[in-house]
Amino acid sequence: MRLPIRGLVLAALLVPGAAMAQSVTPEQATQLRQQLNDWIAGLLGPSVKLPPLPLKVTAAGDHYDLSLPILGLEVPKGDPAMAAELRPLSGGRWSLEKARFPSAGSFTISVPETGAGPSGPMKGSYTVGKQDLQWTIDPSFASPSTSHSVVEALAIAMDGPNRHQEEHIDRMSGEAALTPGKNGRLDVKSEATVEGWKSAALEDNKPAMAFGARRIHMTSQAEGINREHAADLTRAVAGLISAMPNGPEKHDGKADMSPLAKAQLRLMIAAMEDMVSSVSVRESFDDMQIEIAGKGGATVKHLQFGFGGDAPDKTLHAWLDIGFDGVDSPTMPPKLATYLPKHFEIKPTLSGVPTSVLKKLAMDLSEDDPAKHPMGPDVAAIFASGGAVIGLETLSFDLGPATLKGTGDVTVTSPTTWRGQAHVVATGFDELTTEAKGNPDLQQALPVLVMMRGLAKPDGDKLVWDIASEGPKLTVNGMDMSALAGGGKETPRQPGAKPSRQPGAKP
Repeated sequence: MRLPIRGLVLAALLVPGAAMAQSVTPEQATQLRQQLNDWIAGLLGPSVKLPPLPLKVTAAGDHYDLSLPILGLEVPKGDPAMAAELRPLSGGRWSLEKARFPSAGSFTISVPETGAGPSGPMKGSYTVGKQDLQWTIDPSFASPSTSHSVVEALAIAMDGPNRHQEEHIDRMSGEAALTPGKNGRLDVKSEATVEGWKSAALEDNKPAMAFGARRIHMTSQAEGINREHAADLTRAVAGLISAMPNGPEKHDGKADMSPLAKAQLRLMIAAMEDMVSSVSVRESFDDMQIEIAGKGGATVKHLQFGFGGDAPDKTLHAWLDIGFDGVDSPTMPPKLATYLPKHFEIKPTLSGVPTSVLKKLAMDLSEDDPAKHPMGPDVAAIFASGGAVIGLETLSFDLGPATLKGTGDVTVTSPTTWRGQAHVVATGFDELTTEAKGNPDLQQALPVLVMMRGLAKPDGDKLVWDIASEGPKLTVNGMDMSALAGGGKETPRQPGAKPSRQPGAKP
C-alpha cells in the first residue's frame, strides 16, 4: 500500500511497471480505470463500501484524458468534474498536467449539530480564475515526486441559518516534494503562499467579524514516514467516518462513540506508532487585520504559529511556537493602546514522556469499561522514566517602555512533585512603574509591579529574577516565597541570616 500525500495521491494508484508510450490505447485506458478503482478499495479497506470510482479515462494520443465528476456540484455550464491529462514518462513515472476544476459552481453541505455554532444545511458557491496544477509522480518512490499549483481570484460564499460568509483570495501558490528517505521511508516537504486573503461574516444580516491578511506563508515537513503505518491509518480513518456518519451517538445526553467506531479509533492509535520520525508545521501572517462587531479591531504586522515534534529513542519531544509583532488597535483609548505588546514570543516544549506510555493511555481512554482500564497506572507511567519535562525555550515581550525575556524548565516527577528553575531579565522596568503611577488605566497593576521590583536583583541597567522551585517550595533570587505561592508557611529568618538559597542558585 502506498501513502497519499496532498496532491501526490496518484503516486499510489499507478502500476510501477507502466512503460513509456508514444500512443495509448482504449484497452490501456480501461485497465488504468480499473487499477484506480482497485486502489481506492484497498486504501479504504473492507469496512468502507463505495461504488466504483466514476472516473472517465480516455485514450488521447500520447496521454490519457481524465475526468472525475464532483458529486453534489452544480455548474453554470459544462460538466461538474475535475479534468486533467495523464502522461506516461520514462522510468515508470507519470506527469499529471492541466488539472482544473470548473471555473464556477454551487453546492450544499450539512453541518452537524455540535453546539459550537450554526448547524443544518449550508449553501455554497465559488468562482475561480487562473488554475495551474501539475504533478510529476514516481509510483515506485525510487525518485522524487513533486507538485506545483497556482490558483488566482478564488471567491467562496456560504449561506446558512442566519449566517452569511464570504472569502476571497487573490493568489495561492504551492510546491511539494515527496522523496525517498532512509530504510524505505519517505520524506515530504511543502510550501504554500496565500496573497490578498479576506474573510467576512454576517449574522442576522448584521456584520459579525472580518479578517484579512496581505500574505500568509505556510511550510510543513515530515521525515521518516512509514508507508505501511500511514496506509493503516488511512484505512482506520475511513472506517471511523463510515462507522459514525452523523457524529457521536448520544446516551443520557452525553455524546458517545459506538463499539465499531471505538474499534476503528484503536486501529488509528495503533497505526500512529512509529508512523513518522519527525514533523514540523509553521505558518505566518503579514499585515493582518481583525474586526469584531461591537468589540473593536486590531492590526498585527506579523503573526507566527508553529508546532512540531519527534521521538528520539521513542521518547516524545514536542514544541509550540507563537509570536507576533506590531500590534495596534485604533479602537482602544490611546493611553491604553500604548501598552499593547509590540512584540511577543513564547516557545514551550514537552519532553521525557515515552511514546509507548502515550499509546497505552490513548488505548485505555478508548475502551468501553473504565474499571478494567484505569487511568491511574497510565498517568503514573508518564513520570516513571525520570519525569516529564516542561520547558520554556523562549519567552519575550514588551510592555510600554519595559522588555522582559526569560527561559526555564520544570521536571514533573508526579502530579504533586516537581523541580524547576527560570531566569527572567527585564529592561525599562522602572520607567514602566513610574508611568503606571500616573496612568489611571494601570493603577491595578501597580502593586504587582512594586512587588516584582522589590524581588529583583539589579544587574547594570537590567533587573534579574532567578526563580527556583522544588516540591511546593519557591524561591526568587534566594528569597523563600512559599507562603505567598501557597506552598507552605514562610520560615522567619534571624536578623543577619543569609537567604535559604543564594541568588541564581539552581535546585
